[in-house]
Amino acid sequence: MRSYVYVAPAAISIYVPPRPLAGINHGRRRSSMEMSMTNVRKLVSKKELKGVLGIPYCPAHIARLEAAGEFPLRVTLGRCRVAWYLDEVVEWIENKARSRMTKPSH
Repeated sequence: MRSYVYVAPAAISIYVPPRPLAGINHGRRRSSMEMSMTNVRKLVSKKELKGVLGIPYCPAHIARLEAAGEFPLRVTLGRCRVAWYLDEVVEWIENKARSRMTKPSH
């Protein structure tokens, strides 16, 4: 037969130090990592330029436009991987649309 011993909750607290709940920011300031993550700029790949943003140019033509200063410059991520900042590409698209509206009629 088993026997049980009653232990008062106050006696347990001596042995178990209080811990903050996981994931709760107890009034501390945000770390630099947390702050920098809010300012991350989205990158888009060659595939996303065509598929998501609807830019119908081949990679060679995009490279020519970049060299002429008529398209946002790429970011080299590795030996065979490049991308563009989404906000710059969207601004380029909007500028193209605006210039279409302001061209004189013939």
